[in-house]
Amino acid sequence: MYPQLQRFLLFIALLMFGFGALIQIADQQNSSGIPITYKALSSPVDIVELSNPVLPVAYTSVVSLKGLPIAEKKQRFIAMLLPAILISKATLKEQRNRLNKVLAKPNISATEQIWLNQLVTLYRVGSVTELSRRMIDLPNSLILAQAAIETGWGSSRFFRQAMNVFGVWSFDPTEKRIMASQLRDGKAVYVKRYDSLLGAINDYQLTLGRGSAYQELRAATQHTQNSLQLIQHLSRYSELGETYIQRLSTMIRQNNLSQYDSYHL
Repeated sequence: MYPQLQRFLLFIALLMFGFGALIQIADQQNSSGIPITYKALSSPVDIVELSNPVLPVAYTSVVSLKGLPIAEKKQRFIAMLLPAILISKATLKEQRNRLNKVLAKPNISATEQIWLNQLVTLYRVGSVTELSRRMIDLPNSLILAQAAIETGWGSSRFFRQAMNVFGVWSFDPTEKRIMASQLRDGKAVYVKRYDSLLGAINDYQLTLGRGSAYQELRAATQHTQNSLQLIQHLSRYSELGETYIQRLSTMIRQNNLSQYDSYHL
C-alpha cells in the first residue's frame, strides 16, 4: 500500500471509529500478514466454532461459561483461546525468521539495528545472539493446559474481568490491572488486565521467553515439542511446584489436549 494512502486510511479510521480502531489496524499491519478479525463476545454462542485450519479471531472480551454442560464448557473455552495462541505463535515465528535473516547479513541497516536493539531490551538479554533461544515455540496442548488450570476453564474472576489467562501479577501501578479479592501479608495485590486474549497470550510467551526461572524450559524446546516432557520444567511457574506439574499432566491426558498440537491457522 502506498504510504500516503495508508496514512489517509488510518486518519479516516481514527475519525470514524476512534483510537481503538487505529490500534486494531496497527496490530494487523504488524502481524505476520494474517488477516486477524477482532471480535467482542456477548454470549457463548458468539464464539466461533473450532475447525482446522483455525480462523484467526482475536477476542476483545470474554463471556462466562457458567451453566454450560462440562463438555461444552471445555470445548468453547478451547475455541476462545486457541485462535489467539496460534496467532501469537505465528507472529513469533515470523520474528524468528526475520531475526535469522538479519543476523545472516554481512551488513545490517540502521532500521534493522534499531529493531534488534528493541528485541534485546524486550527480552532482557546481553547480546543479539541470545535472542533466538528466547523466542521459543511451545505446543498448543501445554498452553491450553496452563490456561485451563489457571482460569478454571474460564470461570475465574481474573479471566472474566481482566482477560488474565495465566494469573500474571501486576506490580506496576501505571498499567491496567484489577485488585485481587484477597490480601497478601495484609497488603493489596493486583493482576494485569488485558485488552484482548491475544495480548494475554503474547505476554505469557514473553514471560517464558525472558524469565530466568524458565531457562531449562527454553533449552528443552530445542529438542522436543512433547508437552508432557516440557511441563517437567514448569515447577517454578506456580507455588505448587511439583504438584503443579502433576496437575498439568493430568489436564493434558484426561482432556486429550495433545490433539490440538496439530491445529494451525
